[in-house]
Amino acid sequence: MTFEITHVAALAVLVALALPVAVIDIRSLIIPDSLNAMIFVTGLAASLLLGVVDLRSALTASVVAAALLALVQVLFRVSRGYDGLGWGDVKFVGAAATWTGLEGFAPALLAASISALLCVFAMQTAAGSFDRYRRIPFGPFLALGTTVVAGVQLLASEPESETLDTWLMMLLPGQA
Repeated sequence: MTFEITHVAALAVLVALALPVAVIDIRSLIIPDSLNAMIFVTGLAASLLLGVVDLRSALTASVVAAALLALVQVLFRVSRGYDGLGWGDVKFVGAAATWTGLEGFAPALLAASISALLCVFAMQTAAGSFDRYRRIPFGPFLALGTTVVAGVQLLASEPESETLDTWLMMLLPGQA
């Protein structure tokens, strides 16, 4: 399998932006708006220049993903009386969805959630107990999920749904 250099370069840009998001969120429990803006703009640029994710899909995913997480944030706050998700996370998901499009934002969010749950489980196991009110940065997990999904799309040069379809067809006998 050969990778197009422009797609590898785009993935490097995403990694270069996602890494500081993770580090800053771990250290201070914030995701800077400036990084979210850069992720948004570079995601749109990648969509326009590379065509792996359609521009309409990128923009729609951005709005839908941010709205969905904003709803989760507000409902959690109303039901529990405290924030379970920061607004930086909401903005990050909206920005990062430009990289994954409609096809990829749900798998990216799923990967982020599963990796966060595994981390919490490991922390709980290691400590023997877990404080459910302890704040855990979600940005690193969102960055991981986005980078993995966008990476698959970029390196396969097609949206994730088509990549998965291709892989599944190769696995089924007589479908290649």
